[in-house]
Amino acid sequence: MAAPSVTQAETRELRRVFDFLASFAPKQALRHKLEPVRARHAALASALSGAASGSLLLVDGAGAELRAGDVEAELLRLGESAAALQRRLDALSAINEDDKRIHARDLQLALAFLGKHADKVRRGGV
Repeated sequence: MAAPSVTQAETRELRRVFDFLASFAPKQALRHKLEPVRARHAALASALSGAASGSLLLVDGAGAELRAGDVEAELLRLGESAAALQRRLDALSAINEDDKRIHARDLQLALAFLGKHADKVRRGGV
């Protein structure tokens, strides 16, 4: 029985899925670190613009009032942190094609991401 031919569109989709799954675990870990940094940055930037118009008082976690300079310094720190995490994420995505691999942990986490459970137990041949 001859193998079915694969269309160019299918080949592109397979490449896209492979690229998504390769190093999924470390990429996902970086995304989980990056998300709250970006969210806090956006919230502070929004709050700072509201405070500048006099409609909002900025406070820290202990309830102490924050000065605009403190918020701007925190925004800068968060921006640098987000940029560093994004560079690490981009570096994982830019790995040479010959060096890309899908490890068991990558597949396990990708399936969990899709709401499916998989254990590492091998059943049968492969």
